Amino acid sequence: MSDVDRIQASVLNPIDADARSVARLAGVIGAAPSRYSKSPQLWNAAFSELKMDALYLPLDINESGIEGFLRAVRESPALLGCNVTVPHKVGVMRHLDALDASARRIGAVNTIVRSPAGGLAGANTDGAGFIETLLTPGPGEAAPLFASLDGLNALILGAGGSARAIAFALAETIGKGQLLIANRSRATADALAGAIAPYHANTKALGEHDIAAAAPHAQLIVNCTTKGQGGIAPGEGASLEAYSALAPAGAGEVVEQNHRVSLDIARSIPSDAVFYDLVYHPEETVFLSDARATGHRSVNGRGMIVAQAVEAFYNHICRRELEAKQMHTPETRRRLRDIMTRAWTAPTKR
Repeated sequence: MSDVDRIQASVLNPIDADARSVARLAGVIGAAPSRYSKSPQLWNAAFSELKMDALYLPLDINESGIEGFLRAVRESPALLGCNVTVPHKVGVMRHLDALDASARRIGAVNTIVRSPAGGLAGANTDGAGFIETLLTPGPGEAAPLFASLDGLNALILGAGGSARAIAFALAETIGKGQLLIANRSRATADALAGAIAPYHANTKALGEHDIAAAAPHAQLIVNCTTKGQGGIAPGEGASLEAYSALAPAGAGEVVEQNHRVSLDIARSIPSDAVFYDLVYHPEETVFLSDARATGHRSVNGRGMIVAQAVEAFYNHICRRELEAKQMHTPETRRRLRDIMTRAWTAPTKR
């Protein structure tokens, strides 16, 4: 059985036929990355410009298929590794052989590296990528979103895999500022705040209905939920694209009421606050639309996807390949960021 056939057995979408004609493979696993993920576009542009004989694939996998897929990765020498997106960032951990310090502390994995012997090691590049986008000017921008994060008051919406990485990264960098985590399930928010507590004493959990009171005190509000995301949200059975993350959404919540509450909350937030949505499909969610309508700076998940992808490519999944070509250099990292940024809107050619 070929490596591609072995992987296909656990994947719900058809694997690109070109996967059989390259030396190396990588990909992103999630509930349905084939429907929306930008990662293949970014990584395949990088493979092409760096002249690497490799292909990056979107791999739709349900929870019951994770164990079989990772077994196939172990048995497939062509696989360099994979990225992990919702809803598998936590569930994959029990199937891995090792975790780096960041993934172990956060309790979520977004990058898996296969060793030449078939071992699987997990890492998390989400937090580092997120902080980089706050402190580094984006494409065409003269200044970063923040000159410093020390003393910042931040509000995170959500407490899942991505939220864990963002929360740990922010708690470490805001110093005496305060980090609030609001989630539909208060118990989940409490658990995340409790996980951070041994390292930092600046974090507090909230329920979803506490957002209205907390938001006016935040200088940064980050949506780490699937509210606003296009397509079918895992576990919801219906699209959440029509909803804003600032207000309750989902079963039993009327869209019009969600919009009304969200806009009211946005109006109450000081004008210098930043609205940051990890969602990038669509490019402007209701959350970001409300930010724009009320005069706030807003940014979607594009910059973070690029930043975490560069880190995952350069220091994890493709590190051995780059080192073998004597290309694991700061110049290559700069090239990767430029390549992936351009590739976001430009069609790629392999």
